[in-house]
Amino acid sequence: MREYQYSLAKKGKCICPQCGKKTFVCYVDENGNVLDEGVGKCDRADKCAYHYPPREYFKDNNLTRPSLPSTYRPSLPAYVPPSYIDPAIFKKSVEGAKKHSNVFALCLGLNLDKETAQRIESEYYISTSKHWDGATVFWQVDRYGRVRTGKIMLYDWPSCKRVKKPFPHVTWVHTVLNLPNFNLKQCLFGEHLLDKYPDKPVAVVESEKTAAILGGVMQDCVAVACGGCGNLTASMCEPLRGRDVILFPDNGKYDEWSEKGKSMAHMFKRLRISGFMESAACDGSDIADFILKEYVLWRNSGDGDIHLDLELERLS
Repeated sequence: MREYQYSLAKKGKCICPQCGKKTFVCYVDENGNVLDEGVGKCDRADKCAYHYPPREYFKDNNLTRPSLPSTYRPSLPAYVPPSYIDPAIFKKSVEGAKKHSNVFALCLGLNLDKETAQRIESEYYISTSKHWDGATVFWQVDRYGRVRTGKIMLYDWPSCKRVKKPFPHVTWVHTVLNLPNFNLKQCLFGEHLLDKYPDKPVAVVESEKTAAILGGVMQDCVAVACGGCGNLTASMCEPLRGRDVILFPDNGKYDEWSEKGKSMAHMFKRLRISGFMESAACDGSDIADFILKEYVLWRNSGDGDIHLDLELERLS
């Protein structure tokens, strides 16, 4: 038995995950298949020097490097690049959101001040879908402005809870548009904000709703969402490399996210894992519901600046 061997491709270059230039050479296997679009080396040695070798990829994702008999050469699936949504469709949706209301946006207006609600809708590209009456579109835009897809969800008024009966009202823009041969490769929701705020710590949560509300109210951080507990992977979090990162596990997910976070800790400048959701303060709700509740209490009190029990310095 021997380990599968990987080397830099002899031809063909892609967009570098770090500098955004088309100078990135991927690692390929012995059949010429790309291991992963983020595993490779940037040719700009002086100005970028990004290098993510296969050994780190396997370590970050808790994978065992494949081994096989020396006489065996399996043919791995050919690399298929991610698909993207037409920018014109995205632009029309975002601009149309100003004319059409969705339940999530209405809930923001009900619970937050007008300026904060509008900032959330603008920065996170909160849009409206006609797929279900009042449904929301959470667009996934990567750090290079490429639209990976949009997640469509329906919320209940005025609780701002997801509608799950008679079935979970969740689908995708590319599914609704019936785009043929669409290869979905998700990115972090809110990833497009990382380069806009390069010095802010990054708060990672599970749901798009939580990221939007957290990022809108707590402006001393950039809030992003992985879109599902199982999506918290090294590949998904690669854009966070070198940043201060705080993980906010949902209730009951602290141990799982703690284990995942520690396996990726070497990627980040500093990592903290919040146990806030396990505290009595949350009383079973999610972070977004807690923030909205505290925000309403603060606004009704007429006191000065809002100070939630969610201060970033206190998380460790």
